[in-house]
Amino acid sequence: MRTLVTYFSRTGQTSRLAREIAKRCDADLDPICSVEPVDSRWGQVRCAWHDLTRAAPPIQKPRRNPANYDLVIIGAPVFRFGVAPPVRSYVRQFADRFKQVAFFCGEGGAGDMRVFAELSALCGKRPVATFAVARKHLPAVAHIKELTDFVDSFR
Repeated sequence: MRTLVTYFSRTGQTSRLAREIAKRCDADLDPICSVEPVDSRWGQVRCAWHDLTRAAPPIQKPRRNPANYDLVIIGAPVFRFGVAPPVRSYVRQFADRFKQVAFFCGEGGAGDMRVFAELSALCGKRPVATFAVARKHLPAVAHIKELTDFVDSFR
């Protein structure tokens, strides 16, 4: 099964998790990159506005076409009100190309369920698997049993 792991990461935590997942399931990796910078104070304000209004800000063209994959694994950090706006943009642009989806996020609190529900609605599909990890466990993510279970569920 051809698998793509795509994700947005502002702080590097979701990126670390995405790389570990891709390594474990021999998947291609393709980050979702915002056109507008998100690291500055203004970028954070703009991102918060997009989050609040459910907007889909511009993103860079992905390197890989999700239509070429049997499974697209989407990683999103939990923002204040749900899915990170660049992830929302990606899913709105490419949802019709997804054959199967799985979701992950680096949260593990109540926010992960909101993110998974919103991604499911945006994709128009139920995920074959979901995985959330509490931020405090992210540095040692390679040793989390639930991560192994997540990857094994679609392998």
